[in-house]
Amino acid sequence: MKNIQKGREPAALTQHRQAGGSFEDPGPWKQELRRALLREQGALCCYCMNRIELESLRIEHLRPQHEHRAQQLTHRNLLAACPGGQDNPTHEQRDIRHCDVRKGASPLALDPVAGVEHRVRYGFVEGRIVGADPEADRDLDQVLGLNAPHLRQLRRRVIEGLIARLRKKYSDKTWSRAALEREIARWSSRDGQEFRPFCQVAVEFLRKQLPKART
Repeated sequence: MKNIQKGREPAALTQHRQAGGSFEDPGPWKQELRRALLREQGALCCYCMNRIELESLRIEHLRPQHEHRAQQLTHRNLLAACPGGQDNPTHEQRDIRHCDVRKGASPLALDPVAGVEHRVRYGFVEGRIVGADPEADRDLDQVLGLNAPHLRQLRRRVIEGLIARLRKKYSDKTWSRAALEREIARWSSRDGQEFRPFCQVAVEFLRKQLPKART
């Protein structure tokens, strides 16, 4: 899970709200909002960090709109999420559903806009994501379903690919601090307009290697 830095509110969202509109209203304003959310998140899901596309992303209300109607058009409360397993033929299975599809109207203690990275840990061998505290762990595993089998597999693949890249590029068995810091900068930055999928998993893995690094 990755921190999200909100950008400037889209003008179309401001105008729609000031005109007394609601989130359910169709129109060009919503497509502009979708583009803005995609840009500010670097084309990653606000929860699982998988790649999202303009046409298939879901507009997520961090605080559920049915319980917080006053925030239904508040930019701070709007995020972009992946299809959450709905693009999978077996998405009705609860162990497949994830992110906002699974969350529904459940409240979250985690807030990607306020900052979540310090409350998230990863099991790099199993591909698991766990919370640093009981509330965070409940949100990640039970509410958001981020330990769904296919997400765990995708996280493992990122680490396996990263290790293969490091071994190919830096032949030493123990990587240098400078090499690790270059890789951290690469995974922390956008590749053009987009972050790399599951980038924070790679960043945390690389940080774990720093104490063992050569100077």
